[in-house]
Amino acid sequence: MPMISAVPIEGLSVYGTEQVAYRVSSSGTGDLISAAFAAMAMEACAIEAEAGAYADVLRLRRKKLEDLGVALAAVAKARASLNVEKGAESSDLSSADSALQEASRIAAFYRRTEGSSLVVKVNSENKIRRDDALMAESAIQYEIDYETNEMRQDMVVMQSLVSKRDNAFSTVARLVEKLSSTAKSIIANIGRDCC
Repeated sequence: MPMISAVPIEGLSVYGTEQVAYRVSSSGTGDLISAAFAAMAMEACAIEAEAGAYADVLRLRRKKLEDLGVALAAVAKARASLNVEKGAESSDLSSADSALQEASRIAAFYRRTEGSSLVVKVNSENKIRRDDALMAESAIQYEIDYETNEMRQDMVVMQSLVSKRDNAFSTVARLVEKLSSTAKSIIANIGRDCC
């Protein structure tokens, strides 16, 4: 009887999901084509689950990019409200804007490490200093660029997974077709004289 086993691929994990390879072995009896069909179907389903995980990651990245865009717009607006005359002080405060509190919250939420420069320092009056605005703008833009690059890479992986999934499903379809044609030819040959 053919056996199908899922063997973990050591050291390969996608967003916490351990990846497996499917192996078909035979004890000398049984239908290897049916076992191969089952293994391919299992692989196609595993690829489908992995593609779903990547789709979730892409959705989260898109949400993060939208939020960071809101924060960047609020900080840029505050910086634009500062006097741009020569001799302006770095401690000059922007005009009050409640959107700066939201920008500060977004930056704190998406900060990857405690020492990260992704900080929007807003005072209790919803104002930001010129230097802090410039630093926050730069940090937010860096984070947007980083996430955009990561999203592009994830999209390439996603396209690869979709291609692998399509190949697995088409292989399963070909195996089903082969099984069907084999069964039809066996049935057609039943009762025929051999001589």
